[in-house]
Amino acid sequence: MPSGYSRSLTFTEYLAQDALAQRRQEPRKGAPAAPRNVSNIALALGLAERLKRVVDGRLIRSHAIALQVPVLPEIPQDYCIPDLMVLTPKLAAQLGEKQDAIGLDISNPALVVEVVDPYGTPADDGYRCDYIDKRQQYEQRGIPEYWIVDPTAAEVTVLALHMQDSYQGRAFRGQQQIRSAGFPTLQLTVDELLGLGAQ
Repeated sequence: MPSGYSRSLTFTEYLAQDALAQRRQEPRKGAPAAPRNVSNIALALGLAERLKRVVDGRLIRSHAIALQVPVLPEIPQDYCIPDLMVLTPKLAAQLGEKQDAIGLDISNPALVVEVVDPYGTPADDGYRCDYIDKRQQYEQRGIPEYWIVDPTAAEVTVLALHMQDSYQGRAFRGQQQIRSAGFPTLQLTVDELLGLGAQ
């Protein structure tokens, strides 16, 4: 096991937990994460409301569903709880009434969004988790589009699968409109998105 990681719950163990509150904790570096950043939660919820203008709101999930991801050599964690996901109608049908976990054996969400926790340097865990670990795992899982919303850098990176193989990305800042292949009618600048956490 890579240094810095300790034993954490597997996806199966996570699903076996009884208390719903326990099932909202996403391990990081092998230990339960600290409580989620309140402004990041507000930002994700604000983005969810904005996405409802272009997507059926019943397909949007925030901080609620565990997503099983491939275990990679340097990343032993096998699930994440994304800040925000947009399900496809097919995935919503596959989940049915069981709306708390997406295994590797069913379809991918159309979009996963992670809001980066405040960090000092790119070596910090929060930065590495969203920019490196989750990027690799979401890419390996085949998530069509992954957004990294980074309030510290005042930047949004949109990554889209290229040729169903690897992510190609573009970073947006300030008054630039966020361009998304999956949501081409969304009208939202980076400044507007980052301001959603303050509303």
